[in-house]
Amino acid sequence: MGNSTWGLLGPERIASERRTRTLGLGATVRTFNDLAVPGFGGIWFGKQVFLATLGVAVAERLRNSDHRVTNIGVANAVEAIGCWLALDHRNWASDPRVRGATKMREKNDLSFAKVRKPNFYVTQPMRQATIQPLRAFGLVDSIGERFNGFTCSDAGMDFIDAVCHQSSPSNRSVLEHLFRWTCGDDVKMKTSKLREALSPIETMSKSGREFLRERVASSADADARQRMNALAWVEYIRANPGKKIKWDRRPPMLDEAHWRNLHAGALFFLTRDAAIRLLDQIETQIGQRSDRRMPLDKPLQPAIVARCRELRQFAQAFIDNSYDPTTNCEAIAFCRECNDSSDVHLIENLLSREGRVLQQRSRDVVPGVAFRGIQMPEFEPARSDEESGAETSPPNRIAWPPGISHRVNNLFLFNLDLRGELDEWLQQSLEDRGGRT
Repeated sequence: MGNSTWGLLGPERIASERRTRTLGLGATVRTFNDLAVPGFGGIWFGKQVFLATLGVAVAERLRNSDHRVTNIGVANAVEAIGCWLALDHRNWASDPRVRGATKMREKNDLSFAKVRKPNFYVTQPMRQATIQPLRAFGLVDSIGERFNGFTCSDAGMDFIDAVCHQSSPSNRSVLEHLFRWTCGDDVKMKTSKLREALSPIETMSKSGREFLRERVASSADADARQRMNALAWVEYIRANPGKKIKWDRRPPMLDEAHWRNLHAGALFFLTRDAAIRLLDQIETQIGQRSDRRMPLDKPLQPAIVARCRELRQFAQAFIDNSYDPTTNCEAIAFCRECNDSSDVHLIENLLSREGRVLQQRSRDVVPGVAFRGIQMPEFEPARSDEESGAETSPPNRIAWPPGISHRVNNLFLFNLDLRGELDEWLQQSLEDRGGRT
């Protein structure tokens, strides 16, 4: 596989996509997430944005020196080095901000020729979550949305300077050091200065954090204003930890339209997650049967009937809200499918959207190509590609209203990081879980 496709079409990526139950709702999910926090992608701390910006800048400089590289290949390698340095410094203890702890543990050749190979690092790097914010924050110039088409903007270069102005590995700038590394020069990579700059665990410099905060609301368009207002809201929540969040109490920093969109998105996500729990329950039943099928013409198990009832309740709540901001009212169409009075018809509606994990064959439900047939632990289903691939989910200690877009919690954590308080928050989250990593 060529380096240019790393993180897009690797075999692990295909397996993950096959398994994820999108139910044909990708566009609807993206709409509700963008209405919650526009242009924020899947980021939740600043180093994700910095490493991607730096990767674009290094790749651009290489191409200007007649090297044939892609943004994806170089940015993945820069991110991999940052994670390797962080993990090595921590004796390979895991952290939600770092990926590759298992895959890179025994790898000690840090030459660019080795690190750039797809088998060195994970197939789903954090870079994938940065495509929207890089453009929204004005850190790159681009014609389209393809990462390989990005070039580093003046603001992007200023961001790199703001983060790295105190870092000088081997008495050179971080950008120059990485450029020489990618050219194959014999440069030291395991240095404290480079680790401080690249490690996702090391907090960005104050100047870098201040610069990034300014870029979040850098333009005068509606999306930037919504991000700024949402940032003010999560800051209020940080400063008032005991304040309960209820849908009938709109925060003054959010306008009515934004709050209504957040509420509608939560109702939709609750319905979608209930649909996935129903499908998981059916998969578990089929996995326990010797004939590997569930007849639709025979009485359904009580657990499946209960899941159908739960799904109808969530779907009805969305319908009763009488508001759907999605294109062609796709969300309410889905909820109506989930509100069918017949359990069998409801299941058939979901199976028509399913395909890969479960399939309908005549009057039976049978395994699809991604079938596992085992009871999975309770989890919150991935709601979009921007969430896929994370080895450890971002911690959540806030009592958000059920179903609210994951971007709200991500923005809360992002705000903590910009304040230099994320380490303390993560440590407290770890202690709350009894020290488990």
